[in-house]
Amino acid sequence: MDLNIVEKAQTVGISRRNFLKKSAIITGAAMMTQSEILAAVGEKKVLKLHNVHLNKTFYAPFFEKNYYKLSGLFEVNKAFIDYRAKEMTRIDVKLVNLLYEIKQHLGYDKQFNIVSGYRSAHTNAQLRKTHEGVAKNSYHIKGQAVDIYVPNVSLRKLRDVALGLKRGGVGYYPTSHFLHVDVGPVRTWRRG
Repeated sequence: MDLNIVEKAQTVGISRRNFLKKSAIITGAAMMTQSEILAAVGEKKVLKLHNVHLNKTFYAPFFEKNYYKLSGLFEVNKAFIDYRAKEMTRIDVKLVNLLYEIKQHLGYDKQFNIVSGYRSAHTNAQLRKTHEGVAKNSYHIKGQAVDIYVPNVSLRKLRDVALGLKRGGVGYYPTSHFLHVDVGPVRTWRRG
């Protein structure tokens, strides 16, 4: 005798109600994207950041079980240090999340090499005297910008991913081999 699936479930001790609930959960999970599934189960967010001036790599698990982890955010702050002035600031969590989104598009094992993270007002003023294109009120001063590249990823691909997210400013510097991303208004520019 051929039993239907609900009857088969009942023969192994699963009630119709529990069977239908579990079926709905499985069906719903099958329709979710990977990022939605990870968010639903308390995604762990980690960044690997290499400060090229310090030649030091920082492992920053900054979000887990629906909470930001202060220890991970502090690692981000250390990675973004203004190495000239030897000063740190609190990096805007929107920028941290933007880097994580970019990483998701590039691959989970990717590391961001930081060319310029936080800048003190004094460092920014000095750079304005010697470098073209340094903004007077740079988002770097606010902890809302970073200049990066990713080993083994073309700068053009990195730019295209950042542009596609539409989360802020994207400056493309192919001659200097870095990409600027910030969490200010959406805009784009190219130098070099």
